[in-house]
Parts: sequence; structure tokens; C-alpha cells
Amino acid sequence: MTMKNHEDKYLLKNNLRTIRKNLGITQEELASQIGIQKSYYSRLERGEFIPSIKICLMIRKAILFLYFDRTGKYLEKFSIDRLFYLENDID
Repeated sequence: MTMKNHEDKYLLKNNLRTIRKNLGITQEELASQIGIQKSYYSRLERGEFIPSIKICLMIRKAILFLYFDRTGKYLEKFSIDRLFYLENDID
């Protein structure tokens, strides 16, 4: 595994967990909204692998929906990059 892949996995797992906790939802709820099994999502949060672009897009869509569902507000400028690189201060 290259250093870059290691860093991507680390950032993804930490960012996913942070986003999910800030939304106040369980792994099961987020996995269900994404359309994947909880066990698969749990592996993402543990940093076991990097998901495909398709799964990243599904994660982004689920996060946007759940944020709107809980706050009544739209998240602006929430790109896939935020899953891997930027701080995720969702509130």
C-alpha cells in the first residue's frame, strides 16, 4: 500500500465518523440511506479500504439528504473531497 492510500483511508474513516456523529445518526442509519449493508459501511469507517467513486457519490448524497432532513437546511459546497481531505464541521 502506498503512503497516499494509507493517508486517504485514515482521513476517510475519521471524516466519515465525524460527519456521522455530527449528524447524530448510527452507522446503520447512514448505511441504509446510502443503500449499502451496515457491515460494509463499518469497514469504511474502520479504514479497511477506499470506496469506489460511485460509493463516494452515494455517501455524499446520503449525507446531504440526512443533513437537510435534520436541519431543514441545505449543505452548500459539500463535495466528495470533504470525505477525504477537508475538515468536516457539519452543523
